[in-house]
Amino acid sequence: MSNAIFRQIDPQLDDWFAQKTRKPLILRGARQVGKTFSVRALAKRQGVELIEVNFERRVDFLLPFEKNISAKQVILELEILLRKKIEVRKCMLFFDEIQICPRAIQSLRYFFEDCPDLHVVAAGSLLEFGLDSTPFPVGRVSFAWMYPLTFREFLAANGNEILVKCLPIFPKQPSTVPISAQPMLASALRTYTFVGGLPEAVATYLKTNSFAAVSQVLADLATSYLDDIRKYAKGDLQQDNTRRLLSTAFGFVGKQVNFTLMGEGDDIKRTKRSIDLLSQAMILHKVLKVSAAGLPLGASASEKQFKLVFLDIGLGMHLSGFDPAYILKQNTLTSVYEGKLAEQFVGQELMAESVVGSEQRNLYYWSRNAKNAEAEVDFVLARQGEIFPVEVKAGASGSLKSLHGYLKEHEGTGIVLQDRHDTAKHDRIEFWPIYTKI
Repeated sequence: MSNAIFRQIDPQLDDWFAQKTRKPLILRGARQVGKTFSVRALAKRQGVELIEVNFERRVDFLLPFEKNISAKQVILELEILLRKKIEVRKCMLFFDEIQICPRAIQSLRYFFEDCPDLHVVAAGSLLEFGLDSTPFPVGRVSFAWMYPLTFREFLAANGNEILVKCLPIFPKQPSTVPISAQPMLASALRTYTFVGGLPEAVATYLKTNSFAAVSQVLADLATSYLDDIRKYAKGDLQQDNTRRLLSTAFGFVGKQVNFTLMGEGDDIKRTKRSIDLLSQAMILHKVLKVSAAGLPLGASASEKQFKLVFLDIGLGMHLSGFDPAYILKQNTLTSVYEGKLAEQFVGQELMAESVVGSEQRNLYYWSRNAKNAEAEVDFVLARQGEIFPVEVKAGASGSLKSLHGYLKEHEGTGIVLQDRHDTAKHDRIEFWPIYTKI
């Protein structure tokens, strides 16, 4: 992709760079979401030299951290290995694949304490596992999270910035997307559904305009994700279970998790472990159940009952064996695959759009299991001190029994995200286009 492509994390990275009392930054996210690309773009925007220390490509980079991990000593030894001077105000130091070197993670506290003027960034494709097993410099580092390109970023990457300006933002206007933009947005949404937001797939589509070429990229990416499993799942049985679950998880989007079905009869504890591992790798995101509607939402959340959102809609489609020709012929996203694609799209957008840089990265849904009165609302969001139940439906004519049931018990406004391009309001329910930013 071109360096000119905007990622919504860019302003956050620029703000971090400009801070006078900054901490080393750990950039977190699943593999292949563009972390390295964004760090390189940051250095270019800020006009500094990027010093890349990739622990996967050069094992000798591990040597400076074996004994003394003081920042000044590490810098001195890295300068010897790199054969270049690391000038504090002219360089940015980037530790890539840092999970391979746990002592480098520990050393970040000393960069904060002893070299506060040096810009230091760390990232890794399986960093979450490194952070889980390493003494951590609490209070000495900052965090930022990255996800696949959102639909807005995808439009901008395609040179359709004017369409981005047409997209509504809840609760702001425009109330109706311009008529001339509607067919273009519908077409772009279908394309995004297949291509997804992983940068390599998007770049391939921009370069070739070929879905066959994108399919090959997604196949290669799927293989790399499957191969990674051996790095964090221990034992043949656990690895087999985790691979199988990764290959089939997209089919369970929108449903409350059933370990027996997902594990295809395998040991339930092993299947639970696979879901936890894939969640830690940020390939799966848990949507936790809440039964009450109070703030904070997590106060009533159940870790035992949850649904799933997949990392990327394009990758999930590929793993599920979906024919892109079928998707591209559909008029509405909510009518395809029992509504799974629409719920996946919304969940993926919510993960990326609403919580950039936040520690609170959880998604929630509401469910009531009372006898003869079962109900479920797709998502429940907290925005500016208010709670909004969100349904992803075909439109105003669709069944909204669960949403009405929620609103009968709780205060607030319900939101329905639909395939239509206009907005409407009926009593306490507002209807917005599915690509609305909430």
